[in-house]
Amino acid sequence: MKLQENMMTFTVFAAVVYGLWFYLAPASYFSLMMIMTAVAINQLQNTGIGLFVLAYLFNALRKGTTDSNRSEMMQHHAVGWGTWGVLMLAIMTASGQLNAGNLFMWQAIIFLIIAAAFYFVKDGNSVTSQA
Repeated sequence: MKLQENMMTFTVFAAVVYGLWFYLAPASYFSLMMIMTAVAINQLQNTGIGLFVLAYLFNALRKGTTDSNRSEMMQHHAVGWGTWGVLMLAIMTASGQLNAGNLFMWQAIIFLIIAAAFYFVKDGNSVTSQA
């Protein structure tokens, strides 16, 4: 149970960190990813604002999680991370940019790994279910 609570807190933390980064320093993110346009920077700031909203919602969900709905909440987190990862890969595939040199691809793969982790611990076990 504690592991699942920590994982849900990680989602809130990640949304806040990415939100701050995207909103306050979008050029630094794009320079890391080797892309730089004014339109992309403005759009990334909008994404940062959206991540603040998601952080608030994820935190509300985390606080409303009980023993009876914990598995369902973990599945919601898994679907969220997985959707982001799959759609990132789909966009890269459609644009012909799916290659090992593209850092967005590695970010998408990390999101899919996080999604799998949420899914695989959704029910807990004898070690993680103890309070």
